[in-house]
Amino acid sequence: MSADAPAFVRLRALERLALARAAGLPRREALTRHWTALAFRLGDETFVSPLDHVAEILPMPAVTRLPLAQPWVLGVANLRGELTPIIDMMGLLGRGRVSPDPRARVLVSRREAWPLGLLVSESLGLRHFQVEARRPLEQPPPGLDGYVLEEVVEPWRSWKILDLQRLLHGEDVLRTALQ
Repeated sequence: MSADAPAFVRLRALERLALARAAGLPRREALTRHWTALAFRLGDETFVSPLDHVAEILPMPAVTRLPLAQPWVLGVANLRGELTPIIDMMGLLGRGRVSPDPRARVLVSRREAWPLGLLVSESLGLRHFQVEARRPLEQPPPGLDGYVLEEVVEPWRSWKILDLQRLLHGEDVLRTALQ
């Protein structure tokens, strides 16, 4: 190649030379599909829920109690101008109450157009799982039939998947008044 050759021609020649001497790239592996979930704790139990079931996570806001409501209905909170019922999730599921703790968080989810805040013992952050790691749960935990149908199995632990949308559309959530 002469010094008089246009710069583009020289660059093409260098590219061919580099490609001829380059080591091969590793084979492309098939990509695994993942899904993201929010992990949280209810008392001593840990769960995950699909991230698209959770609109936001907040510290416990100030609430206004509602008269004649179930004990697990903590009240309503004004979240950016929207009245949001706040429910103690452990109480709703018949598992006691969420202890007052600075780690307690409210998971805001939506039932159609209206928001609902679910108080949990602690938010454990986001987890990413392979889609193939989801399996049907053989024996749902007591009191969670219909809400926990699957689990995610990892080599070091398994997570019960709590379906917040099933919970919000279940009959229990609608029974907020004392009888």
